[in-house]
Amino acid sequence: MQRLFLNTERKSIIVKIPIHACAPLLLAAGVLASGNTFAGPQRLECTLTDTDAEAAVEHRSIAIVFDEDAATMKLQEGGHTRNLSNVSISMTSMSGGEAEMTVGVSRSSWRVVLQTYQRNSVRTEFGVCALSGQQPSTARPTR
Repeated sequence: MQRLFLNTERKSIIVKIPIHACAPLLLAAGVLASGNTFAGPQRLECTLTDTDAEAAVEHRSIAIVFDEDAATMKLQEGGHTRNLSNVSISMTSMSGGEAEMTVGVSRSSWRVVLQTYQRNSVRTEFGVCALSGQQPSTARPTR
């Protein structure tokens, strides 16, 4: 038996917990404390700005659906969904891509960069994202 001492105001309470119950209790406490309890896929709503456009600055919307536990990312635009490969998700950033494009996101600011590769050129778009249901940052993206 393990004995846990709980102080409540000025009185101490001794609780007896069987030793075989300690591991599941600690596991449950750790999962609940992590804040990511069964988070599942999350959706970022992003607005990209193409400053390389010939006529004027272009803006377009995309969505990025990512699942940290499964290490997957999908890029959605105009009813089309691309499953990204070579996905890397860390505490500070996430990235993924396919043959014609790559995307990278800073998790601290939700800034995004999307690069599209064509035969002799690379198109780079910068933008800002927000988790679905939240407002994006009002600061302008910088290069």
